Order: sequence, then C-alpha cells, then structure tokens
Amino acid sequence: MKTARRLSVSGSPRARDPSDARPGISPVDIADHNSRTTLGLLRRLGPLTRQELSRRLGLTEPAIAGIVQRLANAGLVTGRKRASTTRYAALEFALCPDAACSLGISIAPDGGEIVVIDLSCAIRARIGFTAVEEIGEAIGSIQNIASGKLVGCGVAIAPGASIDRISLEERIGEMVGPLYVLDDSEAAIGAERALGIGDPEGGLVTILIDETVRAGLLIGGRPFRGIHGLAGQIGDMRSGVDGATLNEVATLSSLERHMAAGHASADAWITVAARHLHEAVLAISGFIAPGAILIGGSLPDDILASVISSMAREREEKIRDLVIAPWIPVVQPATHPKDGVVLGAALRPFNETLFPA
Repeated sequence: MKTARRLSVSGSPRARDPSDARPGISPVDIADHNSRTTLGLLRRLGPLTRQELSRRLGLTEPAIAGIVQRLANAGLVTGRKRASTTRYAALEFALCPDAACSLGISIAPDGGEIVVIDLSCAIRARIGFTAVEEIGEAIGSIQNIASGKLVGCGVAIAPGASIDRISLEERIGEMVGPLYVLDDSEAAIGAERALGIGDPEGGLVTILIDETVRAGLLIGGRPFRGIHGLAGQIGDMRSGVDGATLNEVATLSSLERHMAAGHASADAWITVAARHLHEAVLAISGFIAPGAILIGGSLPDDILASVISSMAREREEKIRDLVIAPWIPVVQPATHPKDGVVLGAALRPFNETLFPA
C-alpha cells in the first residue's frame, strides 16, 4: 500500500514523528494536505487572494495566512498587490515557477523525448532522442535549464519500448533523483486531469494513437488497470463488418501505408478508422459511462480533427437510429494531443511531493 508523503517547508516529503502515536489524521497530515491543495489551486487557477483561498478551501483567513506563510518561507509562493482601479488592492499569492522543476521522459519503440517543466508546469526545455542509450546524454544537456530544485523524474513507457525500470535506474537514477515509472496511457490521463479538463463526473478516458491504439482510464479519481493490468489495451479489439483490429486500421503506421499505396487523400482511411474507433468508444462507454473521452497521440493535427469529426457524425447517426444512448459523450481532442504523455510523466514527481496526488 502506498504511504502518504508529507510536504515540509523545504518542499520535501516529511514523515510523521515516530513518537506521535496518535491514531488517525495528525496535524502534520492536515498541514500537508492544506499545503498541497493550496499549491494545486494556485497552479490551476493562477494568483488568488486569502479570501478566495478561504472560500475554496473552506478554511478561515487566519488559517490561510499561516499556510501561505509556510509556503512563502519555503520559496514556493510569493505575494503581491493585485492590480485594481479601487483604492484598496488585495494581496494575492502566486506560485514561484522557478522554485522547483521536474523532468519528464517519454519512451517509445523508435525513441522519445525529454522535457523540463517548472512549478507552473510550463515546459522550459525539450530534447529528443532516437535510442534509449542516448537518454543519459540528453538529460545531461538540459537538466540545468530550470534554476529550481529538481524534485525527480517521471518516465512514461509506450508498448514495445525496449527498456525496463531496473535498466532505467542503472542508466539515469543518480542523475535525476527519485524516479517514477508509469505506462504512457496513465501519464496521458495524469496530464489531462491536472492540465486539461480535470476529473469529470463519471471518469475520464484518453485514447492514444501512434503505432498502436490504447486507452487510459480514470475512474473515481484513480487510474484503472483491471485485475490483470490490461484494461485499456483496446488495440486488438475487432469490430466492424471486416472484423479488423484498431491496430490494423486506426494507427499512424496504417495511415502511412494507406498514403504510400498511392491514395490521393486520407479520406477513406479516416472513414474506416473513425468507424472502428467509434465502436470501441461504444464498448468502453457501455461498461464505465465516462464523463469525457479524448484522443491524442501522434496523428497529424488535421487528420486527428477529421477523425474526431467523422466519429461525431457516426454518433449522431446512431443516436437517430436509437442504437446508442445520447448520454455517451462526444469524443474530443486531448488538451495536449502531442505532449500529454511527456507532460504527464513530468507531473508525477510534483504529484508525489508538492501537488495533490
């Protein structure tokens, strides 16, 4: 079971005093929760006053004053007068982006990329690599871009990538501090939850399309992987009258094969891919009824937009024919279609140390 990590004024996890034998939630737990929630609100909403934080957290303004003072002492937030046309200008608090940074690495079978993000989760630098042997050199070339304290490194691994956690720790562990390894679909879910539409009622599904098709599932605020860890592996689903799998007809490589065959446009591929993807969406929605379904990955932006538009037409036609329920959500593009995975990887160390998990 994962134990709670507590935020110290230096921004590092703080464990409970061993002499504190009190059961339940301790004052340290409460302070940690309030600090993390405050940082999360400032990251998501921007500068807020004590009164605004008080309303959102349900705490008194004196309690908020203590929280922001601790965070300011740690160098994580700063206060300033809010621009106003009135005589009274309230003091508002904002994150200090340079106070901390995190590395995110996405690894696919044909290479990947590394980003540095600051405390506001803005990308400060990025670099690509074509082989896992280049990761250490790539990290060395960019890890000093951000001036803040490096809190760790998240690594998102795609299906088929020839690397594992032990190899990663041996290769880069001493360079990056704490290392967090996750599936790329889980990373995409994390980015969408923190930097996109949030955690909608009913849950969230993100579909990734590149050399395979797969989905990340967020149910009850937690990633869902299933008993065998295979939930979301939708690429081998067969659908349509042709019985083709998504991996055969709805991937980037299948699009490239279609165009290489001499077709003048991608229209036929889009129609077939959208139909099969729509049937996968119906299957997913029939089990978990998500509040939102999004698509990202490596498809060109115009192709992705056309696939989503074609899926919307499929949905409306089936609703008119009473084949599907109207509450099944319209598929949307991911907030960060191309960067969702690497951003989600970079977010993981912040979620483990500073932001709400």
